[in-house]
Amino acid sequence: MFKILRKKIQSLNKTQQNILTIILILINLGVVIFWINFWFGLKKVSQPKITESPKQIEEIAGPFERGEVGEPKGEEKAQIELPPVISNTSGTVKEIEKDRLMILGDGSNFSDQKPRELTLILTDSTITFEPGQKVKYEGFDGLKHLKISDQISISSSENIRGKTEFTISYINKF
Repeated sequence: MFKILRKKIQSLNKTQQNILTIILILINLGVVIFWINFWFGLKKVSQPKITESPKQIEEIAGPFERGEVGEPKGEEKAQIELPPVISNTSGTVKEIEKDRLMILGDGSNFSDQKPRELTLILTDSTITFEPGQKVKYEGFDGLKHLKISDQISISSSENIRGKTEFTISYINKF
C-alpha cells in the first residue's frame, strides 16, 4: 500500500509535491495545536477547603420541637443518646376515650427510658391496622377495634421525643 502511495506521490510534479507537503504539515500542525489547547484548557478541580466546622442545629421549630419530659437537666448526663427527632413508640392500651387513647409507653421516646403514661390524640386521618396490616380502619373508627391491654405501636407526624401527649398518624396492633 505504501509502495502504491509512494509511486503516486513521485508521479506528481515538483509543485504538486510541495503543495501536498504543505497540506500535510498544516494538518499535523492543526492536530498538535488542538491537543495542546485541549490539555492546557482543562481546568484543574481542587477540593473545596472547609474553613469552619458545620453548625449544629440547636432548635427545631414547629411540630418537630421536642418535649422536656425525661430529658436531662443542667449538667445531668442522658442515660441513652437519642436522635433529635423521634416519631414512633409502643405500649399497652390503658384507657380508651372518644378521641384519644391512654397507653403505658415503653419509654423509647424519653432520654431516661422510663415507661410513662402517654395520651395519644386521634384525628380523622389516623389509620389503625389489625395485626399483619391486612385490615385497616380510618379515623375514630379504629378506637372501636382496640381494647384495654392491647399491645400497639404508634407513629406520629410530629416529634414525640420527650412528650407525653401528641397526635398520631398510625396505630399498629401486635
